[in-house]
Amino acid sequence: MALLKLLIFATVSYLGYHYSSTLFENDRFFSHLSTLEREMTFRTEAGFYYMFYKTIVEAPSFLEGWDLLVNDSGTEYPSHINTLQRFNVYPEVVLGGMFRVFRSVVTSLDMMDSFIQCYGIDRGKDLPRVQSCVGAGDLSIFYVNCIFVLTGLHVGFLFLMGCHLSDNILGGILAVSAVFFNYGECSRVQWIPPLRESFSCPFILLQIMIVSIMLKSGSSKLKQVSLILATVCLALPWQFSQFVLFTQTASLFGSYSLSFLTKEQVTPVLDSVFVGFAFATFFQFLNTMLISSMYVSAYLAFKVVILTNRHVKFSNKVLQFCKDAVVFLLVAVSYKAGSAWVLQLSDDAHIFNILRSKFSDYKDFHTLLYTCSKAFDFIDVEVFQVLSLTLLLPTTIAVLARLFFVFGRAVIQGTVPAPLIPVPEVHSSEEKANGKKKKSKQVSGEKASDEPVSEENCVSKHTYLTYHVFQFVCYLGMAVILMRLKLFMTPHMCLLASLVANNFVLPQNEKSRYVIVFLLLGAMTIYGYPNIQDQLNRQGEFNNPQQETLFDWVSRKTAPNAVFAGPMPLTANLRLSTGRYIVNHPHYEDAGMRDRTYLVYQLFSRAPGERIYNSLKSLQVQYAVLDKFWCTKNRPKTGCAIPELWDFVDPEHSGKNTFCDDVPKYKHLFELAYSNSQYRVLKLN
Repeated sequence: MALLKLLIFATVSYLGYHYSSTLFENDRFFSHLSTLEREMTFRTEAGFYYMFYKTIVEAPSFLEGWDLLVNDSGTEYPSHINTLQRFNVYPEVVLGGMFRVFRSVVTSLDMMDSFIQCYGIDRGKDLPRVQSCVGAGDLSIFYVNCIFVLTGLHVGFLFLMGCHLSDNILGGILAVSAVFFNYGECSRVQWIPPLRESFSCPFILLQIMIVSIMLKSGSSKLKQVSLILATVCLALPWQFSQFVLFTQTASLFGSYSLSFLTKEQVTPVLDSVFVGFAFATFFQFLNTMLISSMYVSAYLAFKVVILTNRHVKFSNKVLQFCKDAVVFLLVAVSYKAGSAWVLQLSDDAHIFNILRSKFSDYKDFHTLLYTCSKAFDFIDVEVFQVLSLTLLLPTTIAVLARLFFVFGRAVIQGTVPAPLIPVPEVHSSEEKANGKKKKSKQVSGEKASDEPVSEENCVSKHTYLTYHVFQFVCYLGMAVILMRLKLFMTPHMCLLASLVANNFVLPQNEKSRYVIVFLLLGAMTIYGYPNIQDQLNRQGEFNNPQQETLFDWVSRKTAPNAVFAGPMPLTANLRLSTGRYIVNHPHYEDAGMRDRTYLVYQLFSRAPGERIYNSLKSLQVQYAVLDKFWCTKNRPKTGCAIPELWDFVDPEHSGKNTFCDDVPKYKHLFELAYSNSQYRVLKLN
């Protein structure tokens, strides 16, 4: 059985790799693009992070590349920053190091020709002929393929997690099938590979699986070390991981407070995750945003709750939960507010402002930039319609209804059974003898597992499932508020669907289990298979000649240390492809960068040119780039064009011409250095 599970794991991992890479190739025609075009396909933050990978690869040595990242003077000119502390670029450091080793080995063996093939591409439309290279020897191909390998592992981990939850292989197959049938709602890696979630999500799933295994079968040193490593791997690539760990801690708290999990179960998990997060914080040079994170607040609050329960404990489970919740919230809020005050932090203030804007009429410039994006809007009803057609949503609802009924009844009736926890590993002969006697007993020591299994004992063996219920509720709330976070919700729905094959959730024998699972798979396929076909039939080709000619001019006509300002998506690619210095970029989580962007985006306001000139000069900007699209009001969502945002922020100048229209009036301040149909480059006098 283990061999079969391993074989299926390898198969679905390869399918995940192949499927995502095929969708990406179909959408971009990536294999036929030039190096510059490939870099331009990595838009906004994707290009921003890829830049650090390119820095490591092209540096004279790995250590010199490391030094360039630790002492970066061109990404937030004129400031010198440590990018390893500020940004989550360790994936690029690792992949850059791997590529350097790979290139060195194959070159020393005189085998590079076997790993890279180059040919000319005639692009037509008066565009020059370009060279395109494919194979692992090309740095961009190597980069995206490594990401797709991780995507394949993500699918493989989901299969193993489904097997773990359902206690059989059928549950794993059901979970993986649901993912492929709803792939567009589960992932964005097939369209934008370099996103931080592409590196973090596989390890988030692995970490959740290790946590679940520890809750189900007990802790050991190996499991704790594995959990620490998985936590490091999920925390380093993505700053948002602190919120993922916060929801995990809150979910464990809910299960513990309602007595479905014991202190002995949750303590090794909590401490191991905290150690992993501490290592990640250390590797990021003690990033203060992580020290003051919501996760650390929740961890400390949970530990205080456990401590107070030694002295104050209520027999009524609802009353106990209310007491614990009050203590948890008081400690968490106090630490969060206190640490932010001590460290003088406001980097994550925008997150709370975004949430505030969701449920009130609060608005500011930064929240509008976020909420005008569809990804930060409330979730579309269409998402649930798609999930309903593939039967994932109805299946999840049915599983949750069963779990809520079983565990909810236990809470209401006050009959929450003590979880069955295996005794930790023992070593002496006397301890082993005693351990065998106690191995299957409840924490209360009342019954052993070799006695007839009652409903209470059956519930006791599955109390760890309450953690997954709470975790899903957290993910659902996140997805409803911010649609882009459905990448957490949908895969967890696939995991919950695997519980259909679990005898506890749906009582069944082996024969009926096969019938139920394959009938459900067949029904899912009716709409799931056309979804796969629709995605595979999607064909596209990247082409952006206006940006290409802009970058060509910048490379030829400006000094290597010229300083640029402009729209965040553009400046990231400009820095990547030309190496020029920039003053603003898409990493908007930093308060200082939000202030810089506020000054730069006056380029698209109705403010007088003198004010804009002084703002840019305060950042030592030499060139400002105007994008025609950013200058106009033509946006899908009313009130979301940049000039309209400024009308709200700066009503004093509302109704006047935009600076884009009035540039000729300020020739004494701004000189038109370059223009094409999309972009204008203004040189500051």
